[in-house]
Amino acid sequence: MTCSERVPMSIKLTHKNNNDYSLQLTRWFLIPIAAWPQKCTSTTEKISLLAHVLACLFLIVIIMVPCLLYVSLEERDIQIKLSAMGPLSHWIMGIINYWFLLTRSDDIRECVRHMEMDWKLVRRIDDQDMMLRYAKIGRFIAGFCAVFMQSGTLLFVVAKAMTSITILVGNVTTSMHPMTCPIYTKFIDTRFSPANEIMLVVELLSCFIVNSITVGACSLAAVFAMHAYGQLNMLFSWLNNLVMDENKGNEYAEQKLAAIVEHHLRVLRYFI
Repeated sequence: MTCSERVPMSIKLTHKNNNDYSLQLTRWFLIPIAAWPQKCTSTTEKISLLAHVLACLFLIVIIMVPCLLYVSLEERDIQIKLSAMGPLSHWIMGIINYWFLLTRSDDIRECVRHMEMDWKLVRRIDDQDMMLRYAKIGRFIAGFCAVFMQSGTLLFVVAKAMTSITILVGNVTTSMHPMTCPIYTKFIDTRFSPANEIMLVVELLSCFIVNSITVGACSLAAVFAMHAYGQLNMLFSWLNNLVMDENKGNEYAEQKLAAIVEHHLRVLRYFI
């Protein structure tokens, strides 16, 4: 609990691995959408990151904006409008969440550093095991969010794209694959091939990006919250040990209590 205590070699060797383990899934979710906080030192890295972000934004906007125009200006049927509003709201919330992830990247990076330092500061095998237990819970929540969100929405988009409907355009009857987010025909007329097939592929990629944004935000919240919960439970364990070791003298108790208060302040800074 104090810096003078000897740290087992196994803890010294594994603190980075444990931190990587707790953040692994979250990193996988955020790197494909350029939302994982990383320090770009060279101009090439900065340009590459900017291009990555712009590509993700383009894939979101090219589906969201034409669908918004379709609902606002083209479609007159209330039922069709309402059916399009559900997926459209998913895209709108996705771009809002993406903006928050990008603008708060410094805060996210600071939380990641704080977690890494917590793993480095751990002094006892029992404390490490407790932190790992809550890290596993955070990983489980992150994985569940990913499976639930990606499978649910992507299967819905694919299932709808696999169907075929017959429409009348002027005096011509044609068939097309409906899109989950209908496109404004004056922007891109998806009623005809190959525009229909191309936009279906773009919509699938856009859906993956939007889902990854939501999954990444949820997994960050889960991992950070479970890490903080683990730190608080570790403090509770220290307090219990302090009470049980009351026969070791006042000097020992003062040292332990000082370490507890110091770590408690550190946990509070993590919340703030």
